[in-house]
Amino acid sequence: MKKLIAVIALALTAAACGTVQTSTPPRTAPPGIPSTPLELGNWQSASVGLTLTQFAENVARRYRPGLALSTVNADLRRQDFNCANNTDSVRGDPPDAICRKTETVNGCTHTWQVHLFDEDNNAILLRTRGLYDRRCGNDGLLGGPG
Repeated sequence: MKKLIAVIALALTAAACGTVQTSTPPRTAPPGIPSTPLELGNWQSASVGLTLTQFAENVARRYRPGLALSTVNADLRRQDFNCANNTDSVRGDPPDAICRKTETVNGCTHTWQVHLFDEDNNAILLRTRGLYDRRCGNDGLLGGPG
């Protein structure tokens, strides 16, 4: 009986040691990017603030952390965004890449930007920021013809 208890105790101890995790599991890749176009928000009739909110939410849903930056850049380029590495890294927490799209309708320039943040310079998306601005005449923040 003592031998049986000793064997069971040894088996339980070995099983417990076998389940101890010694390293951080690798991050699982997020699902791929949908094939549908990126929704720009209701920019033709909604306020700038509402369009900004809609666009920022759509960007965050579409481009999940863990995606390859090259995949995100390629998807944005397919949708007529111009992407470039950020050269202004002096202020705050700058993005690693900025993708921008402009469209002029009825004398107003609409500008969408997607800021891409890299995870430790490994070309993996850490987070995004979606911005929108409407410039009519000399107003607006994100630029475009004035």
